[in-house]
Amino acid sequence: MKSLLSLTGLFLALSSSLTVSSATLAEIAEPDTAAHPHSEHPHLVVSETLAVNQVFQAAVANAPEQVLGGAYRQQAEAQQQMSQRFIANRPRLNLYYWDDQAGDNTGLREMELGVEVDLWRWGERRNAKALAESFDTGASAWRDYQRLSVSGRLRRALHQLNSSAAKRKHAVAAVTDAQRLLTISEKRFKAGEIARADVMQSEALLLESRQQLLEREAELVDAERQYMTLTGLQQRPAQFIEVRPGQPRIDAQHPQLRLLLAKRQQQTELWQQKRHEAAGNSTVSLGVRRERGSNLDPETESLGLSISIPFGGSAHTNAASASAAVAMTDADVRLKQARLQLQQQLHEVEHELDVLEESLAYAAQARDLAQRHWKMADKAFAAGESNIRPTILALQHYRQSQLQWQLLQLRQHSLISSLRQTVGESL
Repeated sequence: MKSLLSLTGLFLALSSSLTVSSATLAEIAEPDTAAHPHSEHPHLVVSETLAVNQVFQAAVANAPEQVLGGAYRQQAEAQQQMSQRFIANRPRLNLYYWDDQAGDNTGLREMELGVEVDLWRWGERRNAKALAESFDTGASAWRDYQRLSVSGRLRRALHQLNSSAAKRKHAVAAVTDAQRLLTISEKRFKAGEIARADVMQSEALLLESRQQLLEREAELVDAERQYMTLTGLQQRPAQFIEVRPGQPRIDAQHPQLRLLLAKRQQQTELWQQKRHEAAGNSTVSLGVRRERGSNLDPETESLGLSISIPFGGSAHTNAASASAAVAMTDADVRLKQARLQLQQQLHEVEHELDVLEESLAYAAQARDLAQRHWKMADKAFAAGESNIRPTILALQHYRQSQLQWQLLQLRQHSLISSLRQTVGESL
């Protein structure tokens, strides 16, 4: 018993930083009266002027994949420059030299110098321009998709912050309630109205409430760290609530579908490019030739022009472009799968939102009923008409129903954000 009393005295000394609210315990919004137990990790500043759009821009700038945008843009520009050339590949300088006069002064000695270029095949230059356009479209689509991806991460982080902050607020209120209940219990014990066991139950409730507050504080610190890692900011917005879209649907302008469609078009053009490369290019060579039969003969100079045209080889062309054809089919499959997954996810979120609306109504009724029950139990205990056990149960049930109702509200806000994310609306 002495050890228990000393433990109680120590805990009450540690809990002296709590400011007991003068409001009734039935109030829904209690002040933040508990000290922050994790002083080495101070909470983020809640700014009333920090807009969600500013947070989003910070998250986009801090995203690790942000550098890919410049790489995709350079790829499109390089392909565009390639498609504007008059020749297919780089020109080649050719030099040929023959000399069979090593043993005597008779025999042939020839030297040729010329330039060789590859010509575009029929449709190859058009294919190069189409590939450049698909790269440009893909770069634009990737930028929109990247913003949507960052929006999804930021939405989850903000909703996790709201949920953790709400749980911590209820834990603070539970500590305040438990401490007030302990104060009343000690007064009644001194007056001889209740037994020491009732006071010990109040002390146990306060200990349990403080333990839950520590857990909620740690959860909030984790949520804030995730938010800071994502945005690089030391402040967070005061609230984050999105409006449910009127008629949500998955259309062709969805950033993810646009990106996959652009990749499919790229694979189609790359397949055509592989076929052109495997079929070969016509080659034109232009140069000069100098020759003489012996050292006594005069040198003869001439101008040469040659054309090389590949033909046939369809089996070689099909084999060389087979892997590109597989990649094109795979891109088409990913596009169809993504469309089906988005459509299924949209139906699931809409269904959960509809069910949640009914659950919110029931939770609000349960909260109001538990609130009235707690008021009655509180008054009865303060007036000496009941003991501590039903009072504690009524308090715990009220706090649990109040937290459940608010968490359902936050879940509804999270589902609305998920709905907007599913239909491709960024922040």
